[in-house]
Amino acid sequence: MPQLGDFLSRFRPAGAAGAASRAGVPADRVAELTAELDPVLDLLAEADARCARLIADARQQAGQIAAAARERAAAIAAAGHDRADSARGQAAAEVLSAAREQAAAARQAAEQRVLARTGPSEQDVQALIQAAVDLVRAMPEAG
Repeated sequence: MPQLGDFLSRFRPAGAAGAASRAGVPADRVAELTAELDPVLDLLAEADARCARLIADARQQAGQIAAAARERAAAIAAAGHDRADSARGQAAAEVLSAAREQAAAARQAAEQRVLARTGPSEQDVQALIQAAVDLVRAMPEAG
């Protein structure tokens, strides 16, 4: 990692133009920048790789969680359908039982009414007599 002094040396003023100076080679700015930035970029590359691994792991875990949730939802739905079918069957059985009880009670009441009746009433006898008389009168006279 470059030191602060190395960084500041880039801004050090140079001598006046045209003044005598020592002979030297021009500074290689690309090499200096590369030497300064490579360690930082290496650290960033490591962090980027770590982030990529974390994202891949998170996606894998999210997929597993979603698959488990789908399986659980399917199991809950299947159990709900089974319970609904059972409840429908039980309700149908209760309704059928109540209808049978009502039919039995109605049949028993009708039987009791029939048994309680002793015979035709006076009105019934008079109506039958009148019907017979009307039939006889309606018959053509025999020759």
